[in-house]
Parts: sequence; structure tokens; C-alpha cells
Amino acid sequence: MKTRPLFAASVLLAAANSTGAAGAAATAAPPATPAAALADVPTVAFDKYTLPNGLQVILVEDKRLPLVAVNVWYHVGPANEAPGLAGFAHLFEHMMFAGSKHLPRGLADRLLESAGASDSNGGTGYDSTSYYDTVPANQLELALWVHADRMGYLLDVLDQKSLTNQQDVVRNERRETVENEPYGIVEEALNHALFPPEHPYYASVIGSHTDIQNAKLADVRDFFTRYYGPNNASIVIAGDIDKVKARALVAKYFGSLKRGPDVERPQVTTPPITAERRLTVPDRVELPRVYMGWLTPPAYQPGDAELSVAAQILAGGKSSRLYKSLVYERQIAQDVDADQDARALASTFLIEVTARAGHTAQELEAAIDAELAALREHGPTQQEVERAKRQIETAMLTGLEQLGGDGLADQLNHYNQFTGDPGYLAQDIAALRRITAADVQRAANTWLQAKHRVLVAGVPGEPKLPHDPPVPKTPKTAKAKNAGVNAAEAWRAKAPQAGPAPAFQLPQGESFRLANGLTVIHHRNAALPLVSAELVIKSGADSNPLALPGLAGFTAQMLTEGTQKRSALAIADEIAQLGAFMDADSGTNASAVSLLALRSTFEQAFGIMADVVLHPAFPPEEVERQRAGRLGDLL
Repeated sequence: MKTRPLFAASVLLAAANSTGAAGAAATAAPPATPAAALADVPTVAFDKYTLPNGLQVILVEDKRLPLVAVNVWYHVGPANEAPGLAGFAHLFEHMMFAGSKHLPRGLADRLLESAGASDSNGGTGYDSTSYYDTVPANQLELALWVHADRMGYLLDVLDQKSLTNQQDVVRNERRETVENEPYGIVEEALNHALFPPEHPYYASVIGSHTDIQNAKLADVRDFFTRYYGPNNASIVIAGDIDKVKARALVAKYFGSLKRGPDVERPQVTTPPITAERRLTVPDRVELPRVYMGWLTPPAYQPGDAELSVAAQILAGGKSSRLYKSLVYERQIAQDVDADQDARALASTFLIEVTARAGHTAQELEAAIDAELAALREHGPTQQEVERAKRQIETAMLTGLEQLGGDGLADQLNHYNQFTGDPGYLAQDIAALRRITAADVQRAANTWLQAKHRVLVAGVPGEPKLPHDPPVPKTPKTAKAKNAGVNAAEAWRAKAPQAGPAPAFQLPQGESFRLANGLTVIHHRNAALPLVSAELVIKSGADSNPLALPGLAGFTAQMLTEGTQKRSALAIADEIAQLGAFMDADSGTNASAVSLLALRSTFEQAFGIMADVVLHPAFPPEEVERQRAGRLGDLL
């Protein structure tokens, strides 16, 4: 939880005004949706062009902050992996940080960090691999130099020592996140049951110990040559830029890099599941957990968005069907989750429910099946559908608040890869808004039948761990030789100098104080149709009595569990119906109640927030329900 040096109690509001647009429209709404119905959807003005070598470039001028996000996507992931090389795309993500011709190992990190970079990392998905940094606006050239050197000159220094080192790192990561992570091997078993061994999605992104260890230096070089050419990549530069200057810098650093071989999109047929598959997997866990998984339509295909709405209806917070039934009313589950995991070749719809102490996987299965049967037979109410759509839309818009990481730049690259249009947001929201209760029911009946699923029960027991071969002795090899992908250019050896420091004045907002002493700080931001509010109270864990550690956090979380006129479920239902998100929590020296809502529903949501803060009832039955949940979290 963020804390701010405010008065003993204060409210901070960041509000959007009535314009609600981030820039000129980049895409038109589908004809089936009236233009007026999308007037409140922000659109992002961008330039997209392609260099002669095939690199797709997307530029976004955003002057909110003197920062620039540089986001590079290579259109390669496990979907492209050959049999016997599971986890290779993720291994190669690590290799990209092992140094390049003009940036010995660790130098890029040191230069970027000293330049003030943040959000510097990489990530591997099933269909793509991304590398990204957010830098001060005057350090854009530095970031482009780093990314271009990785793209063009990695092979010049790639050797067996680097590969062996990264194999060790990735295998340790696998031990931490799969073998030694609660339910890690259970989730892997689910994935193995959903896809046949020859399917590229069969293995988890991180791969297997055997395949990671078996990777040869020649395999790495071939992978780079095949998939890391500029023609298989796209770069988004978003932030405080001059587009003309940005174009010139892109041409300077990426223009001379040679085009790689053409990359064909994977053509894979995913065999359907025609009879239920059931597994019981022991693991070092305290509580049973049930996973249900189905194969569903690829990303942006008919049924994908409808199933996202179904997932929200089933497990999207306290107002969802599974939470109400299993966690709140029957108290047989510790937590619930559902997700439509959209991918290029085939998506998966997953339900995950953890038992509360004293309850079994069989109880969970029966309860989940009852809710699924009701959804298929009777469908959701229109109110449930509208609530789910608002929540999804709010989450989509919230992602635009941040430039880098999972923010604006990443979203444009995502849309570009999956739809070919970086500005697909308006069409995405239009499709979401058109979904009806009948659409969700139809999708549930088509895709979420028991005969088409995999059911895996993770239960306490001694796990059967996958083979973890010993690390062989590293062979002695000659130093890497220039692989001849790109010609030497002496000027690339020198890091570019920073430009003039950008002028920036932090928005101060306006403030006033109520008669009761509460300080209110507000700031208008026209970029997005969202409003956020946070009440900060200068009292946190530092105020806990010695005999009652955790009291501040317990008290804060109880605020949303009932007021003098609203029950805990009523609060959750009303907030969700408005497409809003509200949370209460406590940190070391402060507690806070936070709210995020669409501009159109903020006034109603803020009234509920006020009720929560001013009139908490602390119902005894809710105290005990929360106590049981918090104790379960300790297991």
C-alpha cells in the first residue's frame, strides 16, 4: 500500500474531466456499434511504419510525464519451439541479458540504472517475448542503443560459458517456481493433460530440466538467427518524444541491421478433448486445490471475449458466483479464481479453487459443478453481464495509466501482434459492450462441458518430481567469433550522451480542509475516463498493541465487510455493478481505503466508500469469517 506524508487523515482524488480522450482517434469503431456509444472510449494517437529490414515501429507522443517507454516484442515464444527444446524461448530471454558486442555483461543494466531507468526487464509469453525499459525522456537514445545492440550484435559474444551460466539460472528458477512452489507441479500436470506432448503449449513456458540442459550453443545461435531478426519484431516508443527525432534515432540504431529469414506463423492443430481427463497430484501443500481446464477459442476469435465475461461472473471478486457460494456462504473454500487465458494457437479456460481447512477436493468439485450447471442451464442475469463488462473495461483502461511495463506501450504491442492494429482498443471495448447474457450462456454450453475438461486435484502428499539431471562439465570452447549477422560499425561502441534534462513540474493539485479537519487534495487529469480516490489514515502496524499484532490490517480489511445499512455482499455487489474496485488495507505506518471507478459511476461509488469509512458495523459473523480466512492464508 502506498503511503503519503499527509495530515492525520486526508483524501486524494485524481479525476478525469468530460473530454476523456488521450488523442486523436486511430481506429474506427465497427459499424454495429453506434459512434456515440464509444464516445467515452479513449483512443491513442500513434504512428506506425515499417523499416526496410522489416522492423515495425509504433510511436506515441504522450506528454503526461518526462518519461519514455521503449517496448520491444519479438514474435516468438513456446509456440515456436521444436520438440526437445521446451523452455528454449524463455532460456533465450535470459541470454539476451548476458551481454552483446558493445555491452559486456552487466553494463547495460548499470548504464540504464544510472540514467534513471525503471521497469527494465523482459518476459516470455506463449506467443511472444518482450524486453522493455522506461527512461527519462532525455535518455531515449541510450535505451535504443541498448536494444539495438542486443538485436544486432548478440551473436558476436555468445559463447558456451554464457549459455552454461544461463542454463543454471533458468533451472534454479524452475526449481523455485515449479518444484518448490506450492501447487507448482500440479499446475504443470494440468497443462500436460490439456495438450499432447507434441503440441508447443504442452510444456510450461519455463520448460523442462532435461530440455534446458540439452540446449546446445548451436541451437542458441540458430534460434537467434531464425527469430530475432528485425522483421520478426516490433518496437513501441511511447512518452515524451518528438516523433521526427524519434524516427531519426530508430533509423540510426536499427536501420542498418540485416533482415532475418522470413518467419512463418506456427500452424498447429490442437486436438479437442472428447472425454473428461482426471488426475490426482500429490504435492507438499496443506490444503487440497481443484483445477478445471478447458481448451477454448484462440485470442480475438468468436467465444474468447464471451468466456472472459463468464470468468468474471464466476470468480471476479466477492460478487461472483463461486466466491459467494464456496467462500462466503458455505465456507468450504479459501479462495477462487477463473480466467480465460487467451493465446494465438488455442486458449484455455481455467478454474482454480483452494479448499478451506477440513474440506476436500470432492466437496469443491461438486460445488463448482453446481455453479457451472446453473450457468449453462439458466445463463447469467443481464445485471451480472453488465457488471462483468464494466469491471473488465475498467481494468483495460487502468492499464493505459502507465507508460511501460504492462502499460500503454505493452498494450499497443499486444494488439499489434494479435490483430495487426495497435489501436484496436476501441474495437476491443466495442466487442465487449455488445456481449449479452445469451452470448455468455451459449459460450458456456459450447466450451465448458464436463466431457471437454481436464480436472486435476492437488492434494497433500509426497510429490513425484520430474527428472532433474546433473549439470555436466562445461566443455572448453573457443571464444565466440563474429557470426557475420551485421557489419561492424565503430560508432556503436560508444554510449550516447544524454540530451538536455527535460523540464518538469510535478502537478500539485488543489486542496482544502473540511470543518472536521479532513484535508482533501484533488487533481484533474483528462487522459482517461477514470477517477481514483484514496483515504489515508496515519495509523498502521506501528499502532498495533504488542499483544495484538496484525490488528491494524484486520481492522482495515473489516471496513468493507459491512456497514450499518449495507452487508458485506451488498457492498461487493454495488461496487462491482458500477465497474469499480475498492480496497482497504494497512501498511507499516498508515492505513488506506482506495477506490477506482469509471468517471460515469464515480459519484455513486464514492458514496459507498464514504459509507464504508464512516459507518463500519464490524458484524461479529464477518469478523469470524475473516478470521478463518486469514488463518487459512497462513497454511
